[in-house]
Amino acid sequence: MNTIYEFITTRGKLTDLHRQELKTKRGFTDETIDKFRFFSGGKYLIDLEQEIINNFDKESLVSMGVCIDSGKSLTITPILLEERIIIPYLNSTRKAYLLRPHKLGLSGVPVEIYCPDWNIANNIVMTEGEFKAVASAQLGIPAIAIPGIGSFSKEHFQRLVKFLNDAKVRDVCIVFDNEIKDDPRLSNYKENPSDRYDTQFYAHLMARQLDSEGFRAQVGTLPDSWRVHGKADIDGALAQGKTRDDLGMVITSSLPAKKYVEGLPKEAQTVIRRKMSLKYFRSHIRKEFGKYVATRRKGKTEWDEEISNFTMKIIATHDTFEGLVREIQFTNEFGDHSSFYAIKPEDMGGAEGFTKFCFTHGSFVWRGYKDDLLNIWEGLFLEDDGRHIIEPDHIGWIESESMWVFGNMAIDKDGKELRPDRNHIFWLEKKGIKPVALGVTSGKMQISEGIPYVSFSPCDIKEIRTKLADTIGDIEAVKCLGWASAIPYLEDIFDAYGCYPFLFITGRTGSGKSTIAEWITCLFGIEDAGKSISQTTVVAIQRSLGYYSSLPVFLDEFRNTSDITYKTGFLRNVYNRQSSGKGIKANFGIREAKVRGTIIIAGEETPNDNAILNRSILVEIVKKNRKTNHYDWFTRNKAKFSHHILEIIKNKSRDKELFMRVLSEAKDYLTKHAGVDDRTAVNHAVLCAGHAITFGEKDLDFADMIIQEAQKTNTEYQKDNMMHTFFSDLQVMAHKGELKDNYWAIEEGKIYLYFEALYNVWSADARKRGIEPFKPSSVRGYFKEEPGFIDMSARMRINGYQRRCIVLDYELCGDHVKELVEVKIG
Repeated sequence: MNTIYEFITTRGKLTDLHRQELKTKRGFTDETIDKFRFFSGGKYLIDLEQEIINNFDKESLVSMGVCIDSGKSLTITPILLEERIIIPYLNSTRKAYLLRPHKLGLSGVPVEIYCPDWNIANNIVMTEGEFKAVASAQLGIPAIAIPGIGSFSKEHFQRLVKFLNDAKVRDVCIVFDNEIKDDPRLSNYKENPSDRYDTQFYAHLMARQLDSEGFRAQVGTLPDSWRVHGKADIDGALAQGKTRDDLGMVITSSLPAKKYVEGLPKEAQTVIRRKMSLKYFRSHIRKEFGKYVATRRKGKTEWDEEISNFTMKIIATHDTFEGLVREIQFTNEFGDHSSFYAIKPEDMGGAEGFTKFCFTHGSFVWRGYKDDLLNIWEGLFLEDDGRHIIEPDHIGWIESESMWVFGNMAIDKDGKELRPDRNHIFWLEKKGIKPVALGVTSGKMQISEGIPYVSFSPCDIKEIRTKLADTIGDIEAVKCLGWASAIPYLEDIFDAYGCYPFLFITGRTGSGKSTIAEWITCLFGIEDAGKSISQTTVVAIQRSLGYYSSLPVFLDEFRNTSDITYKTGFLRNVYNRQSSGKGIKANFGIREAKVRGTIIIAGEETPNDNAILNRSILVEIVKKNRKTNHYDWFTRNKAKFSHHILEIIKNKSRDKELFMRVLSEAKDYLTKHAGVDDRTAVNHAVLCAGHAITFGEKDLDFADMIIQEAQKTNTEYQKDNMMHTFFSDLQVMAHKGELKDNYWAIEEGKIYLYFEALYNVWSADARKRGIEPFKPSSVRGYFKEEPGFIDMSARMRINGYQRRCIVLDYELCGDHVKELVEVKIG
């Protein structure tokens, strides 16, 4: 009956358009085109319809897919009438024994192996698609083709084995297309990772199966450089002018199945191994009529048992800070689909918990055992298409993904914007990112905070500066805005200097300090962000600093009271992230704590702990600096402020060089020419860099103001250090008559201080005032750095007793020491 195909091939015509396509797109010569007898389908074949019906019997015409029976008459199949190239399968005498319209098949006709040249050798190339095999043959390399990468890997595989054995083939090099499917810019992009590597999977599977049949099978990969529009194939390579030697190199460099997979990207390896496991997965559970059915056995008796009235599918896997959560969908026995439900591990493992979960989410009945359920999950995991959705435990800068994430927008490292889908998921090429809100239980309060959202409406940062300067003063305004504008570079600053300054806003009651702090947080899309520092635990502060990555956390109502000052040790470490990596107990259990953000502190008092103050940019809100009340304007417009930070983030790749250069130059100038210590210099250099990318680097008035502020701050810090506080407090106690004895002596130009007694008196007084005193070891350590220090433990008679004393040179020591020892006691 194959003469039907030869009959049509003999009368077929190749259009000039198709001939030109075969030459330009496939690289075929006229000799090759004529040799393999390609012709065009089309309506011209209708003219042959009656002749075909007259020459061949009805049963043969239908079974061979050439005609269809409408019930009244035979008509030629519409597939042959389409204007596509038809490929004859030729036997050793060059007669057609099958026709296959390009990329299609005749209805009801089994697939066949395409062999362009029956004079094949011991070793061949196996390709997908007839044109690839013809291209290989034109290059002089024997090849066969299968119509689809998976067409001969299952029920037809033994036919392939017989074909190869009959042809005495022993070596097979599988060369399928090299195609990019994970690039959304290309037409062949596959959103689902599981769909991207079918070619690699079937190449690996075919090589393994042929190996098991005694063939020497390897997989060859066409070079990436041969790709056109993301795809490389043998006929396309021929059209590019590639030679027999070029294809020979592909064959020479081919790899066995295992080595081939090991050389693929990690994602491809995962998909292929999962599909291989699924292929060989055997289960006593099967799906039947929308239900799960289990095969039971007892001795030699076997029976089927329905164990559900539904089937399931994993829609997505959410990678959260609490672990993996699967999103599943039920389909009942009538084919109706449920909504998507999140199921946690504790509901998956036991039949009892799973039964309850099914009842909770609909009329879904589970009757199986635990082993049945585990078997189903194992199969579902293998079928899982790999759509992982990451739910990071922080917002802002997501370092693992090199992107910024807010509630309504994400920005990659190149400044490209991404918008979320209706489920609030940002889809990348290979996974989704879903921001999650922060929820922390803190003391008596439940802090529940929304995800920061940035504004798409432009705002004028210069107008914000002007109105803020009218409200709190010019230098205070530029310090606030410079500090905030530098925060998107927080990670870069940490890489360079290992620290980032806090913003400390102070002022009397009613001065508006808390309101100013909230306006600054609005620059980052964070609203109602103030947390009472006294009512918020260290754990809750730590959690917030972990959640707001490269964003500020606002701590309000700072005072020098014991319920707050005990937290200052933790806050000091936030400055340079020394506490990062410690375990804390949060509402989701024990986990590694990270410090990813920075701090705004507001309060009427500045800290007695100088270590907090010298880690801060101090902004003092004084009512007399207020020229105009712009409160209503800020209230109306604050929702748009975050557009400023959004623009800084989007332009980071453009502005980073400027930012880091100004940061370095300002720091060096402040230390070398302004006489400022390193910490104060870095803190104020941050303001300079933030100001430069916002308002330009040519603002000389601003530069002068920052130099003066840095020098003033440096002087204040030197005065307000631990030792100054220690001696000043003792002087006050002496003048008030609260220091009963003079625990010191002056002899031969030296001052002898009975430290233990002085410290005990001072620390007791500090505790009465609600202040946690410095540790004695810390105070002792600072004595070593005091001017005129001589000895830490010299014997001297004090108040009639021999004591171990700290010794200082009278002439060289600081005035704060002299002023104490000159006080008359009693």
